[in-house]
Amino acid sequence: MLCEIKIIADMNQKVWQEVKLCKERFIEFNENPINSPFMYPEIAESWIRSKKYGVDPYLKAFDKSRLNSKELQSLLKDKKELIDISVPFLKGFMSLLSFSNYRMYLSDENGIFIYEVDEQKRNMLGILMSEEQVGTTAHDLSLLLKKPVQLIGPYNYLKQLEDDISSAAPIMDENGEVLGTIVIVQSKTSKNLKNMQAHSLGWVTSMGVAIENEIKLKERNYYMGCLMDETLNSSFSLIEEGFILLNGKGEIIQINNFAASVLGISEKEIGGKPLAQFVDDYTVFAQVLKDGNPVYNYEFINDAGKKRVKYLLNIKPLSGGLDKNPIGILIRLSRSDKNIKLADTALGAEAKYTFDSILGQSQSIIIAKNIAKKIPPIPINVLLIGESGTGKEMFAQSIHNNYKPNAPFVAINCAALPKELIASELFGYEGGAFTGAERKGRVGKIELADGGTLFLDEIGDMPFEIQAVLLRVLEDKKVMRLGGNRYKSVNFRVIAATNKDLHKMVEQNKFREDLYYRLAIFKVKIPPLRERRNDIIQLVQYFMDDISQSIGCMIPELSKEVQNILINYNWPGNVRQLYNVVVYAVSTARDGVIRSENLPDEIFYRELDNSVNALSDKPRSLETLEEIAIKNTMDYTNNNIETAADILGIGKSTLYKKLKRYNV
Repeated sequence: MLCEIKIIADMNQKVWQEVKLCKERFIEFNENPINSPFMYPEIAESWIRSKKYGVDPYLKAFDKSRLNSKELQSLLKDKKELIDISVPFLKGFMSLLSFSNYRMYLSDENGIFIYEVDEQKRNMLGILMSEEQVGTTAHDLSLLLKKPVQLIGPYNYLKQLEDDISSAAPIMDENGEVLGTIVIVQSKTSKNLKNMQAHSLGWVTSMGVAIENEIKLKERNYYMGCLMDETLNSSFSLIEEGFILLNGKGEIIQINNFAASVLGISEKEIGGKPLAQFVDDYTVFAQVLKDGNPVYNYEFINDAGKKRVKYLLNIKPLSGGLDKNPIGILIRLSRSDKNIKLADTALGAEAKYTFDSILGQSQSIIIAKNIAKKIPPIPINVLLIGESGTGKEMFAQSIHNNYKPNAPFVAINCAALPKELIASELFGYEGGAFTGAERKGRVGKIELADGGTLFLDEIGDMPFEIQAVLLRVLEDKKVMRLGGNRYKSVNFRVIAATNKDLHKMVEQNKFREDLYYRLAIFKVKIPPLRERRNDIIQLVQYFMDDISQSIGCMIPELSKEVQNILINYNWPGNVRQLYNVVVYAVSTARDGVIRSENLPDEIFYRELDNSVNALSDKPRSLETLEEIAIKNTMDYTNNNIETAADILGIGKSTLYKKLKRYNV
C-alpha cells in the first residue's frame, strides 16, 4: 500500500501548503520534487513523467480525452463482464457514501472511466484519465503499482484536483494482471471528511477484493462447465493446441488429440490414468495441485517423437469455491516455436532473402557466397565484415534461411539504439523494472531468437559493459530479463555484422577479445562494389526494373555514357548508394533514356572533373580545353543556353558564337 497511513496522519494545513509549493517549484523551475521531505518517491516519479508527457497542470476540462459515442459503446460492450460484476458492489456501498460532493468510479485497465456514481451528476463516463492525459492520480498509480492508493489534494498533478481526496484499489485477474480500478473521490469541503478519508481506502480495497473473487469464481465455473460440454469436446479435437484436465489426484479426466500426441499416446489409452506416468518431470503439476498458484509460459520438452520439441504450458488451478485448494487443474499446451514465430512476425522481423537474391558474377562476390553457404547447419556464430551498404543483412538472412528458414530471425542494430536501451532490447525486462517500463514487461530479442538467429548489426558499436553480459549468455545459453529473478534457457545462432576492424578494436581495448573470438568462429568478408565492377550494370538493370514497376513507369534505357560513368565511379556508399542513384535517375529520366544529367550532382561533377583531369595529363591548347568545357556544360544543362552561359561565366551572345565555332 502506498504509504496511505502516513499520508492520512500528515494531512494538515502545513503539509497541504508545503506540497503545493513543492509542485509549483517543480512546474515553474523544474526543481526535483523527490528532494522534498513531504513527498513520496512514487508520487514524485509520477509528477516527473506527467511533465515529460506534456500534461498541462492548469487543465480545466477533460473533454479532449473523451471517447466518442461509437468508441464508448464499443468499450462498454467489451467491458460488459467487468461492469456487470462490479456495479452491484458499487451500489451496495452507496448508502455508506451519504456525503456531499462524493464521486465513485469504475475504470478499465487504461484508466478510462466506464461507470460512475456521482451526486453532482458530473458526466465523466468515457473520459481517459491516464497519467499521459491528466498526470498523477490515485487510480493511475493504483494501476501502475497494482496496490491500493490514496492521494490527498495537492499530490494530484492537476491544480483542478487539489481539493480532492482520492482512494483507488486495483481489480486483478488470476494472472496478476490489472482489469481496472475502483475509485472514490471526495472534495475537501465534504462533511465528515476525517471519517470519510480514514475509511474510503478500506472500502475500495474491500470492494476490489470482493470483485476479484467474483470474477475468479465465475471464470472457474466457466472453465468447468466448458470442459464438461460435449460440443466443446469435439471442438477441442480440431484445435492446434493441447488441453488436459486433471482431477485433484492428478488423474487425466479429459484430453484432446493434440495433447495426447504430445505425450505419445492415444486418447483411449490415457483416460483416467495419472499424468505422472507420461511425463519425465511431474513436479510443476504437483505443485499447482498443492498450492493452487497458476503457472504461465512453463517450458516443457517432449521426447515422444523422433526429435525433441519445446512446448509452452499454462497451468490453471480449478476450484469449486473461494478457497485456495484446487479440485483439479487445466493444462494448455502450445508449440513454443510457433509462439515465438508469431511474436517475431509481429515485431516485423523476417528473413526474406536467400543466396539467390544476392546478384553478381564477380569472383569476389562468388567467393563470399560460397564461404557463407559452407557454414554448417548448427548454431555456430558468424561474423560478417564489410563496408556500409555492401549487403551484410542480405547475407545474414541468406545464411539464416540456409540454416533454419522456419525459425525466428530477429535483428537489432546496435548503432541505432541509445546506450541505455540496448540492454532492455536484448534481454527484455519485467513489468516495473525501471521508470517508463511497460507494465506487462517485454520479451527481449534474445528470447525471441530462441531456436533461430539473432542478427546483431553494427556490433562494433555495442557498449563495452553490455558485451560482457552478451558473452555470458552465449557461454551459458541462458538469459534473464532486467528486473527478473530466473534464467531462461535459449539456443540460437548469432550473426554479427560490422564495418569496423574489430581485431584492431580489441588491441585498443575497445572491444572484448573473448567476445570477438566467440563471434568470429566463421568470418565472411563481403566485397565493396568497387571490387566487383562487372556486377554494376546487372545490379542497375535489376534496380531499374524494380523501381519502374513500383512507380508505374516504363523501364528506361541506360545510355552508353552513363554505363561508363557508373562502372568507373568509386561507390563509397556501395550497393546502397547505387540503388539510391538508380531511384533518382529513373525518376528524372526523359524520353525513356537515362543520360548523364539524370545522375545526382556528386556523380556528374565527379565525372566532369575526371574528364578535365584526364585531358590535363597531356598538354592541351586553351582552345581545346574551352571546347571540352562548353560541350560538357551543354550536356549537363540539356542545351539550356542561359544556364550554360551562367555556369561558364560568359554572355549568351558569346556562347552562341563559340557554339558555332566549335560546331556544337
